[in-house]
Amino acid sequence: MNQAVSLEIRKSFAYGLRQSLTIAIGYAPVAVTFGILATQFGLTFWEAGLMSFFVFAGASQFIAIEMLHQGATVWMIGLTTLIVNIRHVLMSVSVVPFFPTRTLSWSLGLAHGLTDETFVLNTKVLKEVVREEDRRQVMLGINLGAFASWFVFTILGGLIGRWLPIQFSGFQFALLALFIILTTTSITRKNAMTYLLAALLAVVFKLLIPGKIYLILSVALAAGTGAWWRQRGHTLSIAGKRSNDKLNK
Repeated sequence: MNQAVSLEIRKSFAYGLRQSLTIAIGYAPVAVTFGILATQFGLTFWEAGLMSFFVFAGASQFIAIEMLHQGATVWMIGLTTLIVNIRHVLMSVSVVPFFPTRTLSWSLGLAHGLTDETFVLNTKVLKEVVREEDRRQVMLGINLGAFASWFVFTILGGLIGRWLPIQFSGFQFALLALFIILTTTSITRKNAMTYLLAALLAVVFKLLIPGKIYLILSVALAAGTGAWWRQRGHTLSIAGKRSNDKLNK
């Protein structure tokens, strides 16, 4: 890593905030769409904004307002969104190694800003940051930038939906498209096979298992297999080196 990049990364929070612009641009049309739909389904623009502020879980928020519109109970909505977002457990476990001396307050704050998109961007960027304190600031900048854009554009969408009768569909795909773009940029020669295995397993499990649990199973199994394979390669490398050392003596 050259010195210029190192100095930029040490800017910490500001660097993370700049990195979040990619996500903010992708979030803008989706958050506006959510705000419009929420007001059309009976919420006020402030209620839509508060949902984005406290929940901050794109796809789950779309599901929640649809269920509210259909008269579902709070418990049913909570259970459904829990199932949809259960993958965040794996995301959190993957991010934990970057913060070995983390505190509870930092953990809670950073966890609230963890979405599919911020997870991919953080895991890519944090690998280049050496100090843990800098990693906290960088992740805070990324998460806060994404969070602020989602909240602000939800309010804007709510105001638009309050005054303009807009009918549209398909905007929710923007979240998926953004996630795909961020994910493909994080693929390297070392982890490409793990990504490919996860994709193949997801297709197979989708055909065999109902619901969203196939996502957790495919990612967990692929990640475990990838970790095992890398550890196996590392062990064989060490064994080979020791064998060569003995032969050279």
